[in-house]
Amino acid sequence: MQKMADIIPLTIKNMNLQKKYNAQSVIAHWKKIVGDDIAIHAYPVIVQSGILVVGVNNSVWCHHLSMMKESIMDKINSFIGEKLILDIRFKAGYLKNIQNQENIEDNNQPNKKYKLSKVKLDDSDIQIIHETVEHVHDKYLRQKILRVMRKDFALKKIQKQNNWHQCASCTVLCPSDQTHCSVCKLTKKHKVITNIIGTLKEIPWMRHHELNNYIPCTNEEFHQAKYTLVSSIGRDIQDGDTDKFKIMTFIMLTTGAKIEAINEAVINKTLDKFRRKK
Repeated sequence: MQKMADIIPLTIKNMNLQKKYNAQSVIAHWKKIVGDDIAIHAYPVIVQSGILVVGVNNSVWCHHLSMMKESIMDKINSFIGEKLILDIRFKAGYLKNIQNQENIEDNNQPNKKYKLSKVKLDDSDIQIIHETVEHVHDKYLRQKILRVMRKDFALKKIQKQNNWHQCASCTVLCPSDQTHCSVCKLTKKHKVITNIIGTLKEIPWMRHHELNNYIPCTNEEFHQAKYTLVSSIGRDIQDGDTDKFKIMTFIMLTTGAKIEAINEAVINKTLDKFRRKK
């Protein structure tokens, strides 16, 4: 007789559900992975393309958890047994809306709520669910997968009834007034910021209105990218990096001065000011 520990991984692999199963495991075992103190303030929303979106109940905890991001990712990936999570995006302010996922509010009618367990699924949905779990012989595991899949199908049915549509970049459903889901929007923003950083490394004195002609971006995205680059170079200088070009780049970023305006006096004055602030 095969042991359950041997059956489960093989069954999940045969059903080609390994990634989805691991992603659901992160959500199902969140409290066990991060501990009670964090679980009280933060809740996993979705895992997509290696990015875990976490709802947090306030901005203070959002900042606190951002400082712990690497540690949390290590804990999750160690628990799962693979490098599933590549990044975590913490979103402050809507934890209360997602902690009880059994009750879903209708976007078009805010006072109307649905209970997922009461949503009647189509026969085709039920057939897909049962075909998925028919090879899972362990009763406890089968019930767990059935419950997760049923909630997922019920949620998608409610979303479609409220005119949710497929995200322009992936298969996730998003509200009718949005083109992309939250994860894709975050991913797109990250790409924009990365491109801005690359451009600022080449032309450090460039301002937002100038860069916007080449890389369409918001003022917030521009300053976020600039702050990230300044912080990175600033840490290197603080640690004793004496690379002249890096120092000049830092000065042009912080002062807006062009390269021809940089001389030893400007360098010394800016670095002295920077070290005093530090």
